[in-house]
Amino acid sequence: MAEVERAFGASTAAGVSWADPHADRDIRDEEYSRVTDPERYRVIGARAMAWISAVTELGLATQHSAEVPTWTSESETSRAIKVTPKAPGALSIVVVLGWFESDQATVASIEVGMPPVTIEMLPVCGCDACDSGSEDLLSSVDGAFLGIMDGHFLYAEGRDWTITATKDGWSGTGSQDFDALVNAARNGHEIGKRMLTGARWWS
Repeated sequence: MAEVERAFGASTAAGVSWADPHADRDIRDEEYSRVTDPERYRVIGARAMAWISAVTELGLATQHSAEVPTWTSESETSRAIKVTPKAPGALSIVVVLGWFESDQATVASIEVGMPPVTIEMLPVCGCDACDSGSEDLLSSVDGAFLGIMDGHFLYAEGRDWTITATKDGWSGTGSQDFDALVNAARNGHEIGKRMLTGARWWS
């Protein structure tokens, strides 16, 4: 985290921060259709790039350009970077940096696997009503990277369900006994029709 903070501090977005505008007031109706300052969301791309720089500088991984996925609305100008860990059995991370309201690197998708599974997409919306402040965005980027890198990550999918788990808990879609599924996977059993797990990036 110290190296991430150092790299982020050297970025042009380092001085951009804002408090949660709804910490002590309700959301106003007009905020749902308004984006006051889309450029500030560059902190998302800057934080993701800080992580890529940190793990590369620390010798934990290598990075190279990857194919931009077709879901991006600005596929010709978006970027995709694959970060490949050096630890055996660890999961690679693909970071896709896209555009929001015509500003570059204001959207970041953090993905694993092939075909890729999106673990985090930020901002979730971007309108003023959904704004929760810059610290929440940075924490979400940090949580996505650490959740994949620390060796506790689990993704699995069945015919009509998915689950994503980290050491801090899980989230799922569909109707299943997800606690039982996570326990089974943690004990070395395959669950669902596809399952992704990875070793820790560091020793």
